[in-house]
Amino acid sequence: MDALVSILKKRRSTWCLSAGCLGVLLLADAHRPTAAATVDWTGAVANTCVVTVNSHGALGVSVNGQTMSSEQPTGMAASVGVMSTGPNLVTFGAPAMTLWAPTYTGTPVMATKQRSNKGHSSNWQVAAHQATVDAGDTVFDLHAQVDDVGKAFPMGAYKVSSDVTCSPAN
Repeated sequence: MDALVSILKKRRSTWCLSAGCLGVLLLADAHRPTAAATVDWTGAVANTCVVTVNSHGALGVSVNGQTMSSEQPTGMAASVGVMSTGPNLVTFGAPAMTLWAPTYTGTPVMATKQRSNKGHSSNWQVAAHQATVDAGDTVFDLHAQVDDVGKAFPMGAYKVSSDVTCSPAN
């Protein structure tokens, strides 16, 4: 035993076999830093597209009464927001007159066109038309126009409607 104590003294270590020393050693061991763990959060973003009507438009009447349009002085474009998480195709449906004066008997020609904050634009379209959007927010100004050449629209309420949809681009 004396040889062991001598070796430990040379290494500047001491052994203590008493209960008091053992308790101090155990207490010292309990205050060592604990092991760390990493916590992760995982997720995936699917290609989604949300269409929101920011505001409906208004039709103004031309001086000759044969055109109603959101581009007339008293008209206003509709505003449509599209939030997309990937490449998506926005479709502006063919316009339809969904409300007209009871005395109206004409044959209207309806069209829409759009322009966006991301550089999309179209000319007047009587059929459905599309725009491809990338991830992010896109705001479209959507215009509508109704013409009845040679015939003025009679007094009354009118409404033109167009469905806006969004689907994954191929």
